[in-house]
Amino acid sequence: MTSTEETRGRQGGDIPDHIAENVAGQNIVVDLRISQLLDTAAKLFERAVGQPSAIAEESAYLAQELQKVVNGQSSWAPPRHDKRFNDPAWTENTFYKNLLQGYMAWSQSLQNFALKAGLEPKETGRARFLLSQISEALAPTNFLMSNPAALKAAIDSGGKTLLDGYQNFLKDAAERRPIPSQVDFRSFKVGENLAVTPGDVVMRHEMFELIQYAPQTEQVWQRPILFVPSIINKYYAFDLAQGRSLFEYLVKTGFTLFSMVFRNPKPEHDHWGMEAYIEATDAAFRAVREISGVEDPHTIAVCGAAPVVVSLAGYYAARSQRNIGSMTLFVAPLDTSGMADTPGLGDFVDPKLNEVVRRWPNTKDRVSADELTLLFAMLRPNDLIWNYWVNNYLLGKQPAAFDVLYWNADGTGMTAQFNRDFRKFVEENPLTRAGAMTVKGTHIADISKFDFDSFVIGAATDHICPWPTAYRSAQMLGERSQFVLGGSGHIQTIVSPPDNPKASYFTNPDKSMPPEEWLRKAHKTTGTWWGRFSKWCSERSGPMVAAPSAPGSARHPSLCKAPGTYVFEKVPQSGTGTLW
Repeated sequence: MTSTEETRGRQGGDIPDHIAENVAGQNIVVDLRISQLLDTAAKLFERAVGQPSAIAEESAYLAQELQKVVNGQSSWAPPRHDKRFNDPAWTENTFYKNLLQGYMAWSQSLQNFALKAGLEPKETGRARFLLSQISEALAPTNFLMSNPAALKAAIDSGGKTLLDGYQNFLKDAAERRPIPSQVDFRSFKVGENLAVTPGDVVMRHEMFELIQYAPQTEQVWQRPILFVPSIINKYYAFDLAQGRSLFEYLVKTGFTLFSMVFRNPKPEHDHWGMEAYIEATDAAFRAVREISGVEDPHTIAVCGAAPVVVSLAGYYAARSQRNIGSMTLFVAPLDTSGMADTPGLGDFVDPKLNEVVRRWPNTKDRVSADELTLLFAMLRPNDLIWNYWVNNYLLGKQPAAFDVLYWNADGTGMTAQFNRDFRKFVEENPLTRAGAMTVKGTHIADISKFDFDSFVIGAATDHICPWPTAYRSAQMLGERSQFVLGGSGHIQTIVSPPDNPKASYFTNPDKSMPPEEWLRKAHKTTGTWWGRFSKWCSERSGPMVAAPSAPGSARHPSLCKAPGTYVFEKVPQSGTGTLW
């Protein structure tokens, strides 16, 4: 499988797979912080001063490469997938060709220096990451006079593109966006053309609102579903737009659906940790049970919420309470041992670094929505930062109207305590060992012994939670767990309606083999996994019963219409960690 698939935007355009993969990435941030990059920069400077031989060696190497460029003997060329240099001038014009080749030689020299600086392996990885950010930021395409396409557009338009670009820049700066706008924000509004599946808020907790979606069939399956979204992503990726909403699909196929909508935490909420989110999810389960009259609803948990829900399920099991009918996990990191191998993030998952972080003041553990946006954009800066820098500011164009990118820009932050707790969770990896995870003072036993079925979904080109990690989660849940692998990236696997001609998924009931072998022997099905999941869930939902005549109950009456109020809450940003 390759990363060339695309997912269709609401306005009829196509969003490249390599961008769509990134937009759902704000799920597993642990140690990657701007402050760590500054620390890495200081260490590199110390090495350059204290051990100048590496600098001298790379300077000599670069001088030789630049001489080859001048003599017309250089073989440097950009990778085929690098669209920054698609303009014919980069190959036909001597000045631009030499500039490109010199830039590439310099970029490689920076990477060579990181390898020769004598740092420890993890520090070397962080140094290479930092220097790649510098080289990508200083690419000639990011500047007007060295970008032939932008220069031609400015001349042809009589300078209008420059004026438009300047206005775009001022608008982004005034709104303190951490990166250039990726989407035309004027085209979307939550509650009007996003997150529009009808429903009612039937519970308002300090940490979340609970939405009950209105039935769209005369009869519904007896057992309802409680959806638990990612803690640091807005929930409505699963209710994106009409015809592209998993929520709409489930309601139309006869399910009573509830969804938690986590609040965007403010600084005064920094004491909310993993235990608090477990308690909040427990409260949502109690409300769903009371409203529906069903003691064991289904649950769907997404990304970083999966350890929360699995821990709560373990707590129920330890107390011999059958409070869950089935559990579905979407790109779930239950075994965190593989996170050290995650491209871009792996070098920041380091117990030694954690010891330093633990000595920081608590306030430094808070991660704002803006910082999350910037950090994950830095994993692929050409696609998610500088591509838009050139489009918006140098070419003076408006970004496209993609609902997925609007959702991605509508981020939430992470509380200080949850950041600390999740970092500890990653380091200790407790769900892999019976009794190692504790909830409310109760030790969780072997999670493979749960007395309900589970359905685990991975995404083939997801680089934040690589699919073997999700596969490992299915293995941990034992024989009663089924694993399905979506055939594309994270966001395309979510937004995969039945009419998507590019959708596919893989199945293989035998989870005893390594992931690569599992995939080789898996059966590929063309189409969306939505239908397979709906059938699987309905088979475990009891009989069809009359649809609820009204939302909520006497104890949990309707408070307002969906999407509620919490989804609109914004947290003022400090302005740190931006490009401005």
